[in-house]
Amino acid sequence: MNSNLMYHEVFELFQKTEKRSEKIQVLKNHADGNFLSFLKMSFDPRIVFDVEIPEYTPSILPAGLNDLYLHSEIQRMYRFIKDHPRRPQGLTSAKQKSLLTSVLESLHKDEADLMIRCINKDLKIPFLTPKLIKEAFPDLDLGV
Repeated sequence: MNSNLMYHEVFELFQKTEKRSEKIQVLKNHADGNFLSFLKMSFDPRIVFDVEIPEYTPSILPAGLNDLYLHSEIQRMYRFIKDHPRRPQGLTSAKQKSLLTSVLESLHKDEADLMIRCINKDLKIPFLTPKLIKEAFPDLDLGV
């Protein structure tokens, strides 16, 4: 990532820009492998999450003071993806839900919300579409 912005801050910046070209530039300026993985997980219909979203207590810590960050947690999302080859054998639904609860409570509240929206395949970010993402990142396979 070319900045120290958290993902929710990148998307706030994305929403504040008016021109399509500026929105694409915001994505490009803040993209690295983990960010691209986040976009892929959010939009690729072939990636299926099979974890139940738990009740959790959102963190009250200010942005930047949390135990976990979505940027680094993306690398461990395989635990919640159906049939992922890296997913541990015998990972029960209850254990998955417990892991997700711990992660969500350790993230900044806005990043936890983004993670849930990723899992639900509905980021709810106006103008952030597969078409715009493909325009910004032509090599990113979104499966659509």
